[in-house]
Amino acid sequence: MSPVAQSQGHAGRALAVSAVAVGVLIAVAAGIALLASQGKVDVRLGDEQFSGQNTEKLAAEIDDRGPILYPDTAGGERDIVVQHLGDDPEQGWIALAARPPGTSRECTIQSRDRNEPFRLLDPDGHVSDACDGREFPPDGEGLPQYPVTVRDGRLDIDLNAEDRATSTTR
Repeated sequence: MSPVAQSQGHAGRALAVSAVAVGVLIAVAAGIALLASQGKVDVRLGDEQFSGQNTEKLAAEIDDRGPILYPDTAGGERDIVVQHLGDDPEQGWIALAARPPGTSRECTIQSRDRNEPFRLLDPDGHVSDACDGREFPPDGEGLPQYPVTVRDGRLDIDLNAEDRATSTTR
């Protein structure tokens, strides 16, 4: 028997094992999809908390450059703006939705100074057809907000607080 003939037997077994593995993966994915469609699985992508930012450094950056936009890299729906009001890095933190509900993602609230109002502008900082230049006060009144806590000099923003509150009251 030649060495080539022996290899062909191994290749056939490897192909069979691969086919079974692909079949199992498809079955698992179909099962998860079925459970999720029946409401038996709570699908959550991304972290529940946006955390770990050093409050002293972040407060200094906001004081120098204004509130900071953090784009949502997971789904694109929850871009946030972090604002700090006051002089104490342990207090005065606000996390805002970067735009009012129903507004195009190309528009975000922007401010170059933490004490000035936010304006709804396009990425270049201009008013456009979609981004009407509406103003919001520095405390974000009129915009959705996320709970913020400071622990050991680190900022924690609970991005899913509202989702948890509504899912437990159903």
